[in-house]
Amino acid sequence: MPSHFLHATRSSLLLSMIVGALATGQTTDTKVVRPGFDLYYRVSGAGRPVVILSGGPGFDCDYLTPVASEIAKSNQAILVELRGTGRSRPSVISPETINLQGYLEDLEALRTHLKLERWTVLGHSAGGLLAMHYAAAHPERVDRLVLVGTAPIAFEFMDAYRDNLEMRVGPEALQSNDPAGFQRVLPAFFFDLQQGAAFAAAFPAAQLHADVSRLLSAEMMRPGADLRPQLKNFARPVLMVCGRQDPIDARMAYETHLALKGSELQFINRCGHFPWVEQPRQFFEIAERFLASGTK
Repeated sequence: MPSHFLHATRSSLLLSMIVGALATGQTTDTKVVRPGFDLYYRVSGAGRPVVILSGGPGFDCDYLTPVASEIAKSNQAILVELRGTGRSRPSVISPETINLQGYLEDLEALRTHLKLERWTVLGHSAGGLLAMHYAAAHPERVDRLVLVGTAPIAFEFMDAYRDNLEMRVGPEALQSNDPAGFQRVLPAFFFDLQQGAAFAAAFPAAQLHADVSRLLSAEMMRPGADLRPQLKNFARPVLMVCGRQDPIDARMAYETHLALKGSELQFINRCGHFPWVEQPRQFFEIAERFLASGTK
């Protein structure tokens, strides 16, 4: 098969995964009224509730629909259009409307609206860091945590991240101010660069809200940020799943693992930052086993 045709085929398949994975199941699309905007979310499946937080920060949640679809086979999957993304956009994007406290209040408003005592919180990348912030603020509301390619628990462990990306795509790509510049960087988050290129081609640039990303990153990933003191006594089950070739490398993952009591750290080989794309069978087997284990 010619390489350009293979690339186009993978791109089409990935696009259909990203935007249509929930079409095969019953999904409820609704919202919670928040000050100045409506917080949208999508619910599918039944069973233990699992709220799913997208990364970036500032990514629309659509790229996580394959994860929600799989989780919904045995659980209730709640995919949130986080503040500033998707349809959950305040009329003004500013530090007053985009801040960590607002995100945590949104999640509590959603949990209360759904009448849930506790839920599992699954976060990808920066969404994993948001999940840890939520666990620090509301430990009694967390059944368990699932952290997928999470940003690390403390800023000091981010030191290799940019170097890892620069090694793969060069400094020019990282310095680009082009709105679609992140699409040129996305392949560096994959073990299989061709698969990464296909994923990037299927990922609309508009799904990253750069204004939201800048504001929330400045707060959550500021120099000196460190969640270890707040989470030192957090004792609920935690699963960390990391691609062995993720630019968020093994040391970042291991330091977070050490800081979370009794956490389970699983590495997936030949895999980068999006394990459900590169190694779906292994990723979902790990996640499903963890979600099915134990009782509340």
